[in-house]
Amino acid sequence: MDHCTRKLLGLTDENLFFEEEWLETIEEEGFRTNLIRAKLSYIPSHCRKCGIKNEGQIIKNGSHKTKVQLLPYRATKTELRLVRTRFYCKECQSTFNAQTNLVDENCYLSKELKVQITLELAKNTTRKEIADRYFVSDVTVLRVLHTCLKTYHPRFDTLPSVLCFDEFKSMKSCSGKMSFVFMNGQTQQLIGVLENRRLAFLKSYLLKFTRKARANVKYVVMDMNAPYFELVKAVFPNAKIVTDRFHIVQQITRALNQLRIKTMNSFQKTEPTKYRRLKRFWKLLLKHAYDLDSSNYQYDRSFRRPMTQKAIVDELLSYDEQLTRAYETCQLLLYHFKHKDSQSFFDTINSLDQRLPQWFCKKLTFLNKYKSGIQYALKTRYSNGALEGTNNKIKVIKRVAYGYRNFHNFRARIYLIQGLIFQVKQKPVKHAA
Repeated sequence: MDHCTRKLLGLTDENLFFEEEWLETIEEEGFRTNLIRAKLSYIPSHCRKCGIKNEGQIIKNGSHKTKVQLLPYRATKTELRLVRTRFYCKECQSTFNAQTNLVDENCYLSKELKVQITLELAKNTTRKEIADRYFVSDVTVLRVLHTCLKTYHPRFDTLPSVLCFDEFKSMKSCSGKMSFVFMNGQTQQLIGVLENRRLAFLKSYLLKFTRKARANVKYVVMDMNAPYFELVKAVFPNAKIVTDRFHIVQQITRALNQLRIKTMNSFQKTEPTKYRRLKRFWKLLLKHAYDLDSSNYQYDRSFRRPMTQKAIVDELLSYDEQLTRAYETCQLLLYHFKHKDSQSFFDTINSLDQRLPQWFCKKLTFLNKYKSGIQYALKTRYSNGALEGTNNKIKVIKRVAYGYRNFHNFRARIYLIQGLIFQVKQKPVKHAA
């Protein structure tokens, strides 16, 4: 085998010796396999058992046949049938085999193959597809994943000044089928995923961080989840709570949408035309008024005439006075929220029209409970937008894999795809000088 072929196949170890007919193609286990035959031999510099320097007391003592699976070549399984020289040490009367940097000791997968499997695991694809692509078993791919996870060691001596909290639907084995996730609010780097979102569990885990690290947290961004408020007060002494802006807007629009549904259902039997229009154009009622198009007319079959978005909303609001008052109130709140005017925002909430339904007013005055968090949300630029995007990626990971039964495998895959695990640490093999 010439030097260029060695470089192409990754067989650059100078202690490998190839015969003239070094390549054979066979059918094995239903696969077409390229067999490369070679011999590994050298003069060891020391005994691998007792460590004594070789001054002639280490002699060759037969050979040992092994298999090394290489990277597939031209989508064909490739194996190296290696005849390793066995050595005998007269000093300690022990034997050991010749070693090569091509493969780890007591392993049949080459280092290049394991690195390539690791790179594939960092992509959102199934383990089964990876196993089929590299002619290994699913258990082998899982073993490589566990090897990668061993290189990940969470640090409990540091925390960012901005933390983002959230939860996502995980698996049945987790408490309440939900898991907890948190990330750095400034760099948008995932910090960890926990299998339990309950207060006692989260408190015991986060208290593992040093007091100095916890005192460094200045802001915690989260949704309106009451247990998280207790968690922040108990764990982060200097942290201020920032309510996620998306959940504030969601609370307002949900209240309006529920009133729209009640109004719509009241017309179902008496005036079906109004019912259908309120059902069809619900998105326009939830849209910001300043984003509605008032100049482009398009024919609409529901009204049987050209209409603009603004004209459609005006028509829908004319059906019910309560819906009109609620719409104007919500639009006013969204206006103050967009312009970050917290004073006017809460003044509007505390002076709601008494003609509005009581349940509707209750949903809006509920925001008073989180007044401090909303004020910080309007003051600062922090939000859970990046974390919500990460949650969506996690759901895609689970969907592509058709679900997970083992949470630790699921978390390991998340960490690998999100970049928390960067490389597999490999110990160099020392042999002949």
